[in-house]
Amino acid sequence: MRCSLPWSAVLLVCVAGCGGAPDLGASRTSASAFESGLSGGHARTGAWQRGDAPSGGGPAGRGRYARVEVSFELEGVRGNPFDYTENDVQVSIQRPDGQRMRVPAFFDGGTTWRARWAPDAPGRYTVVNVTLNNTPAEHQKLDRREIEVSGTAGPGFVRIDARTGRFRFEDGSPYFPIGMNTAWGDVPALLAKLGQGGGNWARVWMCHWSGANLDWVMNRRLAVGELDLGVARWWDRVIEAAEKNGIYFQLVLQHHGQYSTRVNPNWSEHPWNRANGGWLATPDEFFSNPRALALTRAKYRYIVARWGASPAVMAWELFNEVQFTDAVANRNLREVQAWHRAMARFLRQHDPYGRLVTSSSDLALTGVFDDMDFLQPHAYASDLVSVITGIDTARLRRPTFFGEVGPDGAGPLEDARYLHQVLWSSVVSTMPGAAQYWAWDRVERAGLFSAFRPAVEFVRRNGLAGRAGARAAATVTTADRGALRFAPAGPWGASRRVQWTVPPGAAPEGLDQMPAFLQGEAHRALFRAAVLRVDYPSDGTFSVRISQVARAGARVVVLVDGAPVAERAWPASGTDRSVSETLTASVVSGRREIRVENRGADWVVVAGFELDPYAPALAVTGRSGNDFAALWLFNRRGAYPGGEGAPVKGARLSVAGLRPGVYRAEWWDTRAGTATASTSATAARDGRIELEVPEVARDIAVAITPAAVTPAAGAAARPSGQRTSPASQRPPQAPPRERSRRDP
Repeated sequence: MRCSLPWSAVLLVCVAGCGGAPDLGASRTSASAFESGLSGGHARTGAWQRGDAPSGGGPAGRGRYARVEVSFELEGVRGNPFDYTENDVQVSIQRPDGQRMRVPAFFDGGTTWRARWAPDAPGRYTVVNVTLNNTPAEHQKLDRREIEVSGTAGPGFVRIDARTGRFRFEDGSPYFPIGMNTAWGDVPALLAKLGQGGGNWARVWMCHWSGANLDWVMNRRLAVGELDLGVARWWDRVIEAAEKNGIYFQLVLQHHGQYSTRVNPNWSEHPWNRANGGWLATPDEFFSNPRALALTRAKYRYIVARWGASPAVMAWELFNEVQFTDAVANRNLREVQAWHRAMARFLRQHDPYGRLVTSSSDLALTGVFDDMDFLQPHAYASDLVSVITGIDTARLRRPTFFGEVGPDGAGPLEDARYLHQVLWSSVVSTMPGAAQYWAWDRVERAGLFSAFRPAVEFVRRNGLAGRAGARAAATVTTADRGALRFAPAGPWGASRRVQWTVPPGAAPEGLDQMPAFLQGEAHRALFRAAVLRVDYPSDGTFSVRISQVARAGARVVVLVDGAPVAERAWPASGTDRSVSETLTASVVSGRREIRVENRGADWVVVAGFELDPYAPALAVTGRSGNDFAALWLFNRRGAYPGGEGAPVKGARLSVAGLRPGVYRAEWWDTRAGTATASTSATAARDGRIELEVPEVARDIAVAITPAAVTPAAGAAARPSGQRTSPASQRPPQAPPRERSRRDP
């Protein structure tokens, strides 16, 4: 990122330090005005039709066969061949069952057009005719008229299971996304390495600095409405690499920098900027200008026609971190809401395969994510485990997993530790996908691709991909106690809560409702104090770490039972700044109320809290149902950067909420990805089982299933192939690493 504010706090990402606090109030343009002229084109019911009705994809329980392509030539096409409202070319195809379907074709240079589709049944497919704007067109050099489809069907497109709220394929098999971001650079090579390591998910941006944006290429001026075919063919290679390596990726259509003058700003370079010969006076206008909307729809229709037939495209992601655009900062939230609603509707209208649609990332932007199929928060924190396990997914009421996570500046030497913690805390969480690491170049340089397979194997072997559950009622007892650490996980904004109860063995629930920004006088109505109700087993300490301070300055005070015990003030300065300072106070054993408040001029960012000693030396987190539990246990003494501790011995694990009966507990080595021991235990009438925990040096996982049931294999994509990769490309004028997570 090019943000002047260092990313050293957990952010579900917010704008406060990069251009001021967001005002999510009134907008200057109505949504109804925006909606006019949405459809366009010549196909009333969408690009793909069987007879007179649009198709939503193959029948339930059926997958897809290998993607099919036909090519042909059209002479005398006038106007813009990339714009479906001027040249809507479609191919009519007869299916093996005799029904006909229409497939949108796309321009591929010269007089060449192509059409691609994903067959849902074996047999003979026959090209019947080609139409241009619903009129039969004289085509030449059709490469093949009849296509015989055979072989074994793949699982098909990714869907959401309405019963469980988790992901599945068209054929009904479950899908649990595990991978990392591969946003730009040599993406095909990265996907090969990721697949080789066991990953099955990625996220790729259409960004201009790496030659991946169809209508904006560095050092080349495209005509308005023209799409770069060299870029399109690069994306063909990305699709092929994803298909070959079992990767399902989110295609990020827009990113915030394109329409921002504040955060990672690219607006000064944008070809639609009036200063560069374009027609938009401000970046805000992208969301409401009729010409910009029409060109965006035309590009999206081309994208659907060219790559929509590949199940490897898991979802269309409309925007990366839209909260960082000028439109949000300038109070034009209604335009952003209307744009998301309309573009989601447009893609669903034209994508025949019912592909998922999402956007990212600040879930506090009301109305923006109402039409998204699943939610994609982002988080950067010193303690990612508490962020991942602290989010209340039930409250969000839609499938949710972190599309980006990363440490808050610990540096590349800690990536192995963070990546491991991210994977294991999220695969046992209630989320339907793993938390996805951002820093792909550091993963590549450190050779960390092998970290994915153990987590994939744990999910697969224990059938966890499709298994929904609640936060496990699990506790650990140990002879020794250690430090409990956790961090706020909420974005900039007001909080409905001011109090959190800290249980003796885990971070408090509802951390996603605790903003990382502790406000001073400037925004005192938002979140001025956090009150923690604690119960110390013995005398100890309480610490709060501050990582950023607003330019106006701040003053943080810690109070125990109403008495001030620690204080730190920061004077005003010329800019928001990064700090690394900790306030520590002594706490007497027993039940206490600890209040952390900001009595200064403006905000600070709270990077985390520490209570020491407070919790058992071994931590546990996970999810469970009435007949299973998947848990991850880690040694608190060696869990944090720079920390190493003695192994924990003699611990006992208690799990409640199970149906009475006999269960099998299988203990897993989280680095080898293999089961190392198993034991049986009986859940009594109260639904509780007790287990002795093996010695834990760093961490361990356990899967608890009915004794009579052999763990089932889930759906983890199988990798194949291998490539080498040069270093990831970076955006132009990228800031130093410690100042930005956007410099992978």
